[in-house]
Amino acid sequence: MISSSVESLVIDAGVGYALCVEDPATAILRANIAAGLRNGLRLFAPEMWRYELTSIFTKAVHFQQLSEPLARAGLQLASKLRIDLIQADQEMVMDAFDWTRRLRRAAAYDSFYLALARRLDCPLWTTDRHLTNAVGVPWVRYVGSAGEESFS
Repeated sequence: MISSSVESLVIDAGVGYALCVEDPATAILRANIAAGLRNGLRLFAPEMWRYELTSIFTKAVHFQQLSEPLARAGLQLASKLRIDLIQADQEMVMDAFDWTRRLRRAAAYDSFYLALARRLDCPLWTTDRHLTNAVGVPWVRYVGSAGEESFS
């Protein structure tokens, strides 16, 4: 369950995918976020979230994990999510650069989520266990696709 003190939450594209695909494995995660939204939770992501989410859906279709009609429906649902997409300014770019260097990674995509969560002083929920382990800070929470972790 989302802690009642959490007012804002950054979600990565993996969480977005889990919210938009009707799957019993994602029911807990969807229920937790829905309850948070009813209690005033605001969702945030960097602007690139749309691109990453589209990529996840196209990969799922390509690898026959999802039918094209279900992928299209999921993308339609994603466009209706109440999520504030934040365009990166120079400060966020530099913070993402610093995170990328600190994590010794070649690509900065994940770092923009980290930079945004730090800017908003709120948790980041991700379905990327490797990111969670690499960062090692309590405000980055691995929720898996099923939301099996505790959210408090």
